[in-house]
Amino acid sequence: MRFVSGRFILGLIITVVGVLLLLNNLVEGIDVDVRLIIRFWPVIPLVFGLNWVISSFGSTSAAGEQRVFFSWGQFVTGLLAIAVGVIFLGRNLDLFYVDISIFWNLLWPIILILIGFSFLRGRAFSSASGGRFAFMGGAKVGGSEPWKLESGSYFAFMGGIEMDLRSAEIEEGETVIDLTAIMGGIDVKIPRGMAVVYDGNAFLGGVAFMDYDDGGLIGGRKIESNIQEDSSKIVRIQARSIMGGVEIKEA
Repeated sequence: MRFVSGRFILGLIITVVGVLLLLNNLVEGIDVDVRLIIRFWPVIPLVFGLNWVISSFGSTSAAGEQRVFFSWGQFVTGLLAIAVGVIFLGRNLDLFYVDISIFWNLLWPIILILIGFSFLRGRAFSSASGGRFAFMGGAKVGGSEPWKLESGSYFAFMGGIEMDLRSAEIEEGETVIDLTAIMGGIDVKIPRGMAVVYDGNAFLGGVAFMDYDDGGLIGGRKIESNIQEDSSKIVRIQARSIMGGVEIKEA
């Protein structure tokens, strides 16, 4: 569900301000106090924040399939925007005073906590499981030849990993792929119709799953794709990006 598009909100605000200033300059008897407009600027992040919080819950249809998602990154970003709007609006209207330094002192530790929590949510794997590590280099996994996909961790640090799951043999049950890109990139190609549970998080980076992109300061969402009651083979993709990028797309 989307409350209203962010582009519409921004366009509406700019248009209203422009009309008020134009009337102020051209029509006698109309006196628009510019200081009043400046005083109420925190309404902008407040409205955007409310929109992001509402839009973080929803579902969409793609190719006849209903996909349910929750964008936790959008939810957290919305809460931060609401906090900024409320704090500065309260200060500007002399309703209350909040020391801004407290907000910034809390922001970065919270981001570090979210990064740590994202790692803790990942599945731990034994050395016998699949996986690959790329440090300041590149690695390729899969290809045109059939190969067995196993649960495992794939870690790219200042490097890149390319994965091709189109010819992968997937076992019955759930196969978990944990992807982490730190100042690097991971690209994954999956076959069309694959039953996937995607959970992606981005911190100062970007993550993309099919037609969904999240990024910026904090971003992320969870999506179920092609999951049916009789799905016997499910691939769970846990993706996180820190100053890097992860992209999963059908091919």
